[in-house]
Amino acid sequence: MRRLALLAAAALLAAGCGGAKATSDAADLVPPSAQSFVALQTDLGALPRVLDRFPVGPRALKAIRNTLKLKRTMGPQLDLAFFKAGSVGFTQPKDEKAFEDSLAPEQVHARIRGWTVFTDSPSLLHLVQHHEGKLSELPAYTEAIGRLPMGAVVRAYARPGAVSSLRRTVRFDTRKLVEGAKWTAAALSARRSELKLEVHAKGATGSQSQPTPDLVSRIPASSVLAFGFGGPNSIQGKLQKIAGVDVQALADALGGPAVGYARPGLPFPEVTIASRPRDPEQAIREIGRLIVKLSKAKKPAVTTTVDGVTLHDVVLGAIDIYYGTFDGLLVVSNSTDAISGLRSTGDKLKVPGLPDNANEFLYLDVERALPAARVFAKLANQQLPAQLDANLTPLKTLVAYGTREGDVQSIFAFLRLR
Repeated sequence: MRRLALLAAAALLAAGCGGAKATSDAADLVPPSAQSFVALQTDLGALPRVLDRFPVGPRALKAIRNTLKLKRTMGPQLDLAFFKAGSVGFTQPKDEKAFEDSLAPEQVHARIRGWTVFTDSPSLLHLVQHHEGKLSELPAYTEAIGRLPMGAVVRAYARPGAVSSLRRTVRFDTRKLVEGAKWTAAALSARRSELKLEVHAKGATGSQSQPTPDLVSRIPASSVLAFGFGGPNSIQGKLQKIAGVDVQALADALGGPAVGYARPGLPFPEVTIASRPRDPEQAIREIGRLIVKLSKAKKPAVTTTVDGVTLHDVVLGAIDIYYGTFDGLLVVSNSTDAISGLRSTGDKLKVPGLPDNANEFLYLDVERALPAARVFAKLANQQLPAQLDANLTPLKTLVAYGTREGDVQSIFAFLRLR
């Protein structure tokens, strides 16, 4: 899923529900004018144990601790309140003097109701010491935080406009994720060999539609990658391009809810997209135009019949692209096996943890996809970079999906290790 969730950068820097027992947070001390608030466990919970499974883990863990400026003298929890003028930290160190001695010369601090409060800004410290109201009493804050698991090592809350646009990846515009949101909340946690990220946004732009159960139930069990979305409107403004492909144009051409999947194959994996367009005849014309435009095919499509289904065949060098309609479905694939795969009554893919009300989803079976990727690379007289291979090996599956309850759009992502 393309807009997997992306809220506070701090929420991506820690994980776990083990380790030090979290104390109650400092939201009672925070002025209601705070733009955002983050609470995290300073021992990083299960994150060190999870990262230890990866060769890159020790370096990543060191970078995380340096980025968060974690100190051994801090208490078991670090809370951060962000204002337009800067940030304020809150912690409960066992040795208050040792922690205060570790602060930078330019930092100021005070002890307030059992918390050591510190910041680079004397004016912000004064604000925390003298203000009316509490962040913890704001209805938006209580509603947002109430959606997050208490066991999470990182919990984050943000007011409208507080979430800045993060760096774009495959031209993903993160502002669309929380556009119009009255509040945004996020949490990251870990349980055994699983990392979980969740993001909730009240009033945010989100899809009300979802891929139909009929489409999802057709995905073959042998798929190592699968995704689904509710239709063109669910893509609008969220993901612009992947690997040079105009995703919005593709969604428009499919003309309705869609699923896609990839199955290992030789010499190329089978990649198939199936949709249930509102107007099949128009969809077949639109997808044909789009394939010609994207591929710059020089030869016109020819027709072929597979299992009684007429398909258009566009030759693109070493591969062919087939597209056609049957049973009210529009199918686009690089393999004629797609017809039997979709029609078969055999084993179908069961995406672990996918709820019935998901309006989009992404599934990747890394454990099964990695051997296929190695074989494919070998056939191309290449090999996966050793470091990349070693860091992918501990992974089992990635599952991400979006749901909508009333005016709250939520995104969940689960990364499971072997």
